[in-house]
Amino acid sequence: MMKLILSLTLIWALSSTAGALQCQTCTDTQCSTTVLQTCSSETMCVTASIQATSSGTPAQQIFKACASSSLCPATGSQTFSANLGVSSAVASATCCNTDNCNAGTLPFPAAQTNNSLQCFTCNPATSQCTSTLQCKGVEDRCLQASVTSGSSTSPAFGCASANLCAAAASLGSLPFMQSVGTISSGPSCCGTSLCNTATTPTTAAADACCIRLGVIPLLLGLLIFIIC
Repeated sequence: MMKLILSLTLIWALSSTAGALQCQTCTDTQCSTTVLQTCSSETMCVTASIQATSSGTPAQQIFKACASSSLCPATGSQTFSANLGVSSAVASATCCNTDNCNAGTLPFPAAQTNNSLQCFTCNPATSQCTSTLQCKGVEDRCLQASVTSGSSTSPAFGCASANLCAAAASLGSLPFMQSVGTISSGPSCCGTSLCNTATTPTTAAADACCIRLGVIPLLLGLLIFIIC
């Protein structure tokens, strides 16, 4: 009986591995080489081309990997964008659900133009979040969170797209901006100008103007690149 149980367990493990999704994964930030990775629990493959800026310095990055449903709730193309003042990132991404479907590389996103939304952002030297920031393109939410990097915790305020807000709540970090740190409080995202004030109640219920996103622990196994 014990041998039968062990045999069935081995067959199940092998069949589960064989049926797992396989996705291309970049070995460096420019994706000069890739490897075919067998996903663990992820159900999607993603390919993304990222235009990032840190302290005024622009850089481009390519990302390919397995992706969870938090980042890729459905197949197809998306644009993610966030601007925290000192750093920003906009990514063109495509999600798919068949083996090796993310082998292609997307064009880098075009420059975004100003939209009608303004949000508060923080001064990294003082952690005062009273400066205003002009949002661009698909950034239709104001973001408020606390992020921890190493032993330091600081506020993160700025503009973000709604899909980035939703993914950040599940991932515990800002997609395509992971070097900013992990989210230790929030994020809270709202849809009217300057709604992300430092006095915004973080326990408020979601309504038509505000999306309240609770903290969920980091999703293991998924790392999203960001230009440091």
